[in-house]
Amino acid sequence: MLKKITFLAILAFMSFSCQTDNEFDQLQQNNFDFTVLTKDLTGLSSRNSTTACYSTPLIAGQNYDAGRIDVEIVNESGTDYVYITYITNNEWIIKLTHLYAGDRDGIPETKKGNPKPGVFEKRMDYEANVISDFEVEYKIPASAFETCFAIAAHAELAKIDDKGNEIQRETGWGQGDQFEGDSWAMLFDFCKTDCPGYNDDATK
Repeated sequence: MLKKITFLAILAFMSFSCQTDNEFDQLQQNNFDFTVLTKDLTGLSSRNSTTACYSTPLIAGQNYDAGRIDVEIVNESGTDYVYITYITNNEWIIKLTHLYAGDRDGIPETKKGNPKPGVFEKRMDYEANVISDFEVEYKIPASAFETCFAIAAHAELAKIDDKGNEIQRETGWGQGDQFEGDSWAMLFDFCKTDCPGYNDDATK
């Protein structure tokens, strides 16, 4: 059964370790509306999608291949949507996600050029679906973007043993170019025309 909850509520269920109390207070004050449609978590099971038109590894702790970030465009009732999906392998589960998608110049950064993932979602409304411990997808109208745009996909990930117990926690990023700062955070570019059959001109 589908249940509507706020995005901040689901993040509260997962973790707040990437945000300070001040950042969280600011989110509450600004009343950003992040609506999530979520099914009951299916536990330790994952989907193997083959429909993505772009995919990049999801790197944990700089050294571990924890899964992938898939990007695809899906037409629903005549409207094109960009789906950006975090999918981990069976050794890692997703504890928290922060996503930025849009112009590179709009990414929240510190003065040193490091990204601020705790405030990524302040820049745009997203619809997110928590599919399972292994998969979270974001759904955004394709019309919100130029033909090509940047994606910074941040996550907090937990490694599990064969009994499902957490044995390690790491920060994760979708693999791509490094930011100009001194962290290992990354972003990558995606063009809607990378998807076969998509015609950007037809949507204008």
